[in-house]
Amino acid sequence: MFLPPKLTKNRKLSYPELRLIGSENNVLRPHAFVHAPIKQTFMVTKEKNTRPYIYKLRIMNKTIITVMAALAMLNAYAAKKPGKGTAAIRVVDLRTERMTAPLSINTPTPRLGWRIESGKKNVMQTSCRIIVASTYEKAMAGKGDLWDTTISGDQSQWVNYAGKQLRSNTPCYWRVKVATTQGESAWSDVQMWNIGLLTESDWSGQWIGFDAAKPWDKEEIHSQLSSRYIRKEFKLDKKVRRATLYISGLGMYEAFINGRKVGDQVLAPAPTDYRKTVLYNAFDVTSMLTTENAIGVALGNGRYYTMQQKKKPYKITNFGYPKLRANLIVEFEDGTRKTISTDSKWKLNADGAIRSNNEYDGEIYDARKEFGAWTSAGFDDSRWENAERVAIPEGTIRGAMAPNMKVQQQMSAKSITMHGDTAIIDLGQNIAGWLKLKINGAAEGDSIKICFAETLTKDGRLYRENLRHALSTDCYIANGKENGRWWTPTFVYHGFRYAQITGLKNPKKEDFIGEVVSDEMEKTGFFASSDSILNKVYHNAEWGILANYKGMPVDCPQRDERQPWLGDRTRGCLGESFIFDNNLLYNKWDRDICEAQREDGCIPDVAPAYWNYYSDNITWPAALPFSMEMQYDQFADTSAISKFYPAARKWISHMEYQYEKDGLMPRDKYGDWCVPPEDIKMIHSKDPKRVTDGTLIATAYYYLLNKKMQRFAYILGKKNEAEAFAQKAETVKKAFNRKFLTIKPRTHKAYGGLLYPDSTFYGNNTATANLLPLAFGMTDNPYVKTEVEKNILKNIITDNKGRISCGVIGVQWLMHALSDMGRTDVAWLLATNKAYPSWGYMAENGATTTWELWNGNTASPKMNSGNHVMLLGDLVSWIYQNLGGINSDPAKPGYKHIILKPEFGVDEIDNINASFKSIYGNITSHWRKQDGTLHWDVEIPANTTATLFMPDGTTRETGSGKYSFTQKLPTRDPHILADEFLYTKASFPECHSATIAETKNGDLVATYFGGTKERNPDVCIWVSRKPKGSSSWTLPQMVADGVMNDSVRKACWNPVVYQIPDGDLVIYFKIGNKVSDWTGWMVRSKDGGKTWSKRMPLQQDFLGPVKNKPVLSKGRLIAPTSIESDGWRLYFEYSDDMGKTWKRTPYVATDSIMQDGKMRIKDLAIQPTIIFLSDGRLAALARTRSEHVAITYSSDNGETWTKLKLLSLPNNNSGLDAVTLNNGMHVMICNEKPIPHGIKNGKGLRTPLSLMKSDDGENWHHWITLEDSPISQYSYPSIIQTTDGHIHCIYTWRRQRIKHIELLP
Repeated sequence: MFLPPKLTKNRKLSYPELRLIGSENNVLRPHAFVHAPIKQTFMVTKEKNTRPYIYKLRIMNKTIITVMAALAMLNAYAAKKPGKGTAAIRVVDLRTERMTAPLSINTPTPRLGWRIESGKKNVMQTSCRIIVASTYEKAMAGKGDLWDTTISGDQSQWVNYAGKQLRSNTPCYWRVKVATTQGESAWSDVQMWNIGLLTESDWSGQWIGFDAAKPWDKEEIHSQLSSRYIRKEFKLDKKVRRATLYISGLGMYEAFINGRKVGDQVLAPAPTDYRKTVLYNAFDVTSMLTTENAIGVALGNGRYYTMQQKKKPYKITNFGYPKLRANLIVEFEDGTRKTISTDSKWKLNADGAIRSNNEYDGEIYDARKEFGAWTSAGFDDSRWENAERVAIPEGTIRGAMAPNMKVQQQMSAKSITMHGDTAIIDLGQNIAGWLKLKINGAAEGDSIKICFAETLTKDGRLYRENLRHALSTDCYIANGKENGRWWTPTFVYHGFRYAQITGLKNPKKEDFIGEVVSDEMEKTGFFASSDSILNKVYHNAEWGILANYKGMPVDCPQRDERQPWLGDRTRGCLGESFIFDNNLLYNKWDRDICEAQREDGCIPDVAPAYWNYYSDNITWPAALPFSMEMQYDQFADTSAISKFYPAARKWISHMEYQYEKDGLMPRDKYGDWCVPPEDIKMIHSKDPKRVTDGTLIATAYYYLLNKKMQRFAYILGKKNEAEAFAQKAETVKKAFNRKFLTIKPRTHKAYGGLLYPDSTFYGNNTATANLLPLAFGMTDNPYVKTEVEKNILKNIITDNKGRISCGVIGVQWLMHALSDMGRTDVAWLLATNKAYPSWGYMAENGATTTWELWNGNTASPKMNSGNHVMLLGDLVSWIYQNLGGINSDPAKPGYKHIILKPEFGVDEIDNINASFKSIYGNITSHWRKQDGTLHWDVEIPANTTATLFMPDGTTRETGSGKYSFTQKLPTRDPHILADEFLYTKASFPECHSATIAETKNGDLVATYFGGTKERNPDVCIWVSRKPKGSSSWTLPQMVADGVMNDSVRKACWNPVVYQIPDGDLVIYFKIGNKVSDWTGWMVRSKDGGKTWSKRMPLQQDFLGPVKNKPVLSKGRLIAPTSIESDGWRLYFEYSDDMGKTWKRTPYVATDSIMQDGKMRIKDLAIQPTIIFLSDGRLAALARTRSEHVAITYSSDNGETWTKLKLLSLPNNNSGLDAVTLNNGMHVMICNEKPIPHGIKNGKGLRTPLSLMKSDDGENWHHWITLEDSPISQYSYPSIIQTTDGHIHCIYTWRRQRIKHIELLP
């Protein structure tokens, strides 16, 4: 509701400002000001010592203003002030059918709603009083002559109007006050709604237009039809109390009264199937009228006169030529009224400036053809022809129950690049809308062309092949009088980031503004995270969703399609509803879908049915029940279910009758559309291993749809129908499992870990084939469920290297299904991945919206829309529901009861900030991790409750308010004291091979190598420190690099940090292009790791400890080491002078075998680690290629060693480390699982990572699992015991970070 400006002492208000106050939404009656001259100015002063505040209006030029005017304005201001003691509870945001001050309400019994705001906690409404009045004054006076009711309870949304019967063109003014558990509110501000023209009988006049083309028009595939300009002049000789314009212009209109545009909408009305529904809009135009008046309307073609005339008439629907119907109902002070309605006396001219307007091709505007003041009274229209009475549209005329489109945002051009006389404008963002340009220096007849594109060619020109046949070009022909005029098209929009301008002289970047056009709806969601890739992906999702709302959800905004494909929004509508308040748009679209339904029940793939696609498949039409459910769950709106349930039931019955066979549904048309193909240059996969069976997809959806219908029936109280749907679902589930489930127990290739499933799967074992029954709850057998989950993980992690392998169908269930199986870590991997195929890949390759194809930049780019939403799947809803944890209790929909359950347990998620404005108010979940502690800020809106799932596994029930929680993050095991990363962000993308040491003063120092990738010359040695008593690590500090001279740089490898007793802290490391090229180096620190010396070479031919720490044994420093050239061989270097000089042992012997006619070393081993045995001997454990850990012994303090032998402990050919504790117990950290069968001399997965215990060094048993995610790798660990007896482990975490674990022995 528009509110008066704050009145302050001696503030001057001009008359136009008062008129604006009076004209907005009928809040103030504008006729009260009609006696004041237009330039009159008033002085507002405040009387002192009066309660309530009283204001005097002093006329500056002694002109009299009516007392009614003053009272109306001041009462409105006073209404903003709550009564004494009630400021803590406020009633705000009054809406009718979820719209603010709507004027075209299409029902006599609308539903009302409001929000409660309060700074207090635990605010719950206990009762409300609603008054609805026939005038604003009565509402202000508390006189509800239409309805005055008090309702007990907490209902503040969807309250059905139950007052006096309302008829067409009836304004209603209403306000609310509430009682709550924390006190009463004052009365809300007055809000209003207007009942539109409910039936055809309420309309007068005729549909008018010109039902033919003009000689200059072109009716062909690239049709060009000029706009019809229609006008009427009329006089008013009495004082106007209220005037309302009801207008429907097909396909689009812009209306003007007395030279001023009516409303701020664009591209109105919203498109429909005009054979079923024709929408009209309503406007309060009271303040626009005078004695002498003119109304003018320009008609655009829109979807009514289709963009491609005479093309495939069997497919593309054409409704006719543009036409207009309007009723301007003027109500006078004396109680009489007059209706100005369209008829054949109105004047028409089609030879105006808009020569063509075609949604695909663009707009041609000839300024030489402008009519001048054609929308003002006194214009000479004597040469205009009379409008014709034209055929009535077949559809029923209805009031729009959703807002129109409007310009939502303006964007300055980011850059301008000149190619000769041609300018290329870059907005920096792919949008849907148009380019506003400033025209200077144009001569009469100059033609300025604006061509649009989403991408550029390599040479910086527009790439337009993906527009297909759409010309997407606007043309402005100058009249020579522009002089800096700003121009935009009127009846077209474009999808673009780039625009090419020709014919404009000396263009500057400041001459261009991008205007974003979309449906007017509130942005209700906010999300940000600590991951830059996910933030980009979310940005792209938000902009793509915004661009593809055009009075209906469309697939794309740029090429010759722009169709409302149902399958693009099936699951996606849920995610969209978090970012934008799309309730009314989808409610409107549900009607479109139902109106497109055939008599036999078939629902098309495109609705409104502009394209005749009735394929009778089941996945695309499923958008209807999905949308119905979304509106119920997200907004508690039962209207979609109650209105459209019969159509959904008719469709399901049709599919059952026509196609179901033995419980299966063999009706699929598109499959798992756009599954990533086997070749990045392909569009559709031809690999049968990637293609999911269509009957499997359709049958799974058939089951789910029956379950949804069961739920709808229960909501509507149709118990028998609900039970019938439940029985059908059970029948389908059994048939599905009989047909598609393969069960082969004990067929895994390894130990049965997460990535080694049995051959138990659905269909041909694609991710989608397994996801659907899992997500839909069709798998009852726990064993089957577990193995199917494993197969999904194997498909993602092993077969597809941690990337997405689904198309449109599978990706709708992927993220939630992974989280539901406890694998949010894998979901996060997919969400933040930037390798193909992924959402991040698109963002990293320049996308600012979401592509149609995963490989849209390589697979025939001319087939790729750069602005699609279908591949978003369930990503956005997962972001809000799983990362933010914002969920609505299904038993109390619309977030009346909120379930806050974020996924705190994923290591790499450091900071999530999500908020969603529900119908009750803002819900916030902002959580961040720091030093093992979680901080969680929560906001719960008034009149709701919430269940909070805390990090420690407990739950809390809470009422409204803002809360902050701090808790230690739980650990995997009670022994673990700290589980933390050394850093969350670093200057290098990869890291590896970490070791740790305790300094003399008790600090911890960790070292590791980091750079672009292992072996890359930019890999350096880095250090992080954790000072004693600190809860955090210092940022990574580079201490050595591999720069050999001005022209040679090599990689650094495997740093090992060691505190020499009573000596320096040293780091031993290697430099080389490859392992066989290594030379040994070191750096020293004399201050506990704060500063470091320049690097120094080790003794010639000595490498130092190769991976694991040296040990001090009887005064001898022994460094375990090995080489990997000419075979794997381990040996030891030792020093009896604390590292000043070194000696080495021979290679440790192994048994040899004859293989392939050659003598080979058996049980090759490297990277040993030393432990102390109870009998005084030393033992060294080593990594091997023989699938087991090897051991060797020394009885002479490390000078000689026994032959290697294998232990029973598996080894996956990855590094390990061990330590002997003060109590004599040995602890090893390693990847304990064996190499899978069939992999010879290879490497097993470097997950899980575990701690093992042993009394004797040979027999080991599992102690604690540190990491078990299927996302590899967790490797190259290091372990020590500090002087306080604690154990410290450090290891590579997916080569992205270094992780530290502190635990009790």
